Amino acid sequence: MNKTISMVPGAGVLRAVVGTAGLALLAQACAAAPDASKFRDPIPQQGDAALAIAGTQVAGTTGTQSAAAGSDIHLAGLGGGGADYASFYEFTRQITDGVDNGTFQIISVVAAVTSYPPSSVNDTAAVWGPGGDALDPVNWRVTVTQVATGEFDYEVDGRPHGDTNDADFQAIVTGHGYGKSHPSYRSGTLTVYGSVLQALDPSESNGGTAKITYDARTYPRTVTADITTSDGSGQWYDASVTHGADGSGELQLTALADTATPADGKNESVDENSRWDATGAGRADVKLTGGDYGSTVVLVSQCWSATFAQSYYTDNVNYQPTTGDAASCVFAQAQFNQ
Repeated sequence: MNKTISMVPGAGVLRAVVGTAGLALLAQACAAAPDASKFRDPIPQQGDAALAIAGTQVAGTTGTQSAAAGSDIHLAGLGGGGADYASFYEFTRQITDGVDNGTFQIISVVAAVTSYPPSSVNDTAAVWGPGGDALDPVNWRVTVTQVATGEFDYEVDGRPHGDTNDADFQAIVTGHGYGKSHPSYRSGTLTVYGSVLQALDPSESNGGTAKITYDARTYPRTVTADITTSDGSGQWYDASVTHGADGSGELQLTALADTATPADGKNESVDENSRWDATGAGRADVKLTGGDYGSTVVLVSQCWSATFAQSYYTDNVNYQPTTGDAASCVFAQAQFNQ
């Protein structure tokens, strides 16, 4: 039986703050002000909050263009993978790229806005905006507040275009981070409320919520992403990545999603453990059950080379024949999530 898996990781939750010209135009609303450098420190550095599996642009290794945030993920055939990549490598990469692309753009825009002098600043808070493009349906504001010594909350708020009531601002992005002198500097959280943005500008978000937790202080670095949807499907995705200093890493992915193509309204449980070495060669061990699989527990193992081509495949229910050489796997033993 050749089953096709399709997953939508909810990356559209992260789309909009991300390409919103109006947020960037907040800089035009910012006037000269006293030094606000400490309020920029808690914003994550590029890469600190990235899942960044081997071969992605964020990881800094060779690879094709990242999947667009919000795009569907299609994995045709458990043992497939197409002409270029092993299927579960590609599956993993598309999910993590969908999250990383959105996170990267959010951080870029917030960092760009806060690089300008704030509209107002005092010892405990700095505010950029409100402001935005004349054609943007959202009016934006960025606020960074010191909540303890060297510890900060930050927030990107939006309200309808033309609205002048500050009480109508709603949080679209919230985050928590630390100043450079704090021992927790380069760790923190970032949450995107896609449903709030969707209500303000439906063209810019698919709804849902994404929470990123990161710790880039020392190796191994860790990043987790918890994504929930708001489309009534009940689907959710949790991913956790550990990065080694040499580029090696491990991803733990747990999801509840409709894996059928076309979707049939039945959610399956997906548990994946992927590991890769410094060359990018790796192994994925995946467990699927529920939904269309019923009580059957499908166990799939797939290995790939440093060029991400499949080198070995096997499963326990013969969806696809065992192919390749198990000795080619850089990790010899299967490691399924419990």
